[in-house]
Amino acid sequence: MKLAHFDLDSVLELVPGKVNVLVVEDEQLFWNYCNQLYSQINGGEGGFCLSDKEENLSFSQNCFFVWDYFSLPVNDKKTVGKLYKSLQEIAQNSFPQEYDALCTAFATFFSKLNSQSDCAITYNMETGVANLFKAFDVALEGADSLLESLCLFLQSKAHFFGTKCFFMCNLKTVLSKQQLAQLYREAELWGICLFLLENTVKEKLPHETLTIIDRDLCEILA
Repeated sequence: MKLAHFDLDSVLELVPGKVNVLVVEDEQLFWNYCNQLYSQINGGEGGFCLSDKEENLSFSQNCFFVWDYFSLPVNDKKTVGKLYKSLQEIAQNSFPQEYDALCTAFATFFSKLNSQSDCAITYNMETGVANLFKAFDVALEGADSLLESLCLFLQSKAHFFGTKCFFMCNLKTVLSKQQLAQLYREAELWGICLFLLENTVKEKLPHETLTIIDRDLCEILA
């Protein structure tokens, strides 16, 4: 994939294993670029263009913008719904006997409850075990650190939604060099492209491609 903007001379290549770092030193311009990307990923307008083999791609279908590292949407409603669907498919395909036995047991149990209840009840076994997952609060296991949370978040979005590229705001201010290197390795293994938007220049790490827009609005490839 490739990313372009009408203000930028360079066309940035987005591939797993190569981390683009765009440093915008002017605060207002930095905010403008972040705001445009956030808007376009959420269906709005902006000056960026995402393409692959000369074909324009949808930001909302292929990308995610990460800026709030305190509340990563790991177990949001959409992700949990995808998780339940995946688990039900595993149950039906990998454990058919156990799955059928569980459904039969619940049907028998509900029938007994109905016979003892003062009010007649109905139930729908066609929903499978999806409602059972919800009843037992099944969710993706949480993480103890920001790095672990980010790895879980990236992996779940890529696996369940096919997200190809993550734009991350000031990531290098919240992770150490060692943590960044580990995140880069994990993202490459999952086939994920990372694009970092930073406001200050920090040490360039392996696998990073650095583009700087200084306060004079000069574009520098470092």
